[in-house]
Amino acid sequence: MLKGFRNVSGIEYQFLEFRLLPDQVRLIRSGRDIPLAPKTFHFLCLLLNAGNAVVAREVLFEELWRGRPVSDESLAQVVAQCRRALGDSAARQQVIKTVPKRGYRLVPDIVVFRAGALAGMEPT
Repeated sequence: MLKGFRNVSGIEYQFLEFRLLPDQVRLIRSGRDIPLAPKTFHFLCLLLNAGNAVVAREVLFEELWRGRPVSDESLAQVVAQCRRALGDSAARQQVIKTVPKRGYRLVPDIVVFRAGALAGMEPT
């Protein structure tokens, strides 16, 4: 299980045309898997877990690098990779919004399902 990512067992997230299955470490868009590097996947999980709330930069550094010193550029690269995978950009910020001097948050509505629930069951 991903550190800092609570209650993920048996949970799936849906936003826009994407599904994220943390248990399977998969991001799916319109039925196709989208490959993500481990830190990028973990970053997206942290944002989804927060709903539409801001995830502080300090939390991201601690969760993604576990206290190891890294530059702001390292986080910027993870954010850019995630935005690219989601069809977003720093200029548009329609999926991942930068909250200056604070952190990042997801913009679209997020629906949380129990695993397998997308085949006709109700969201949680």
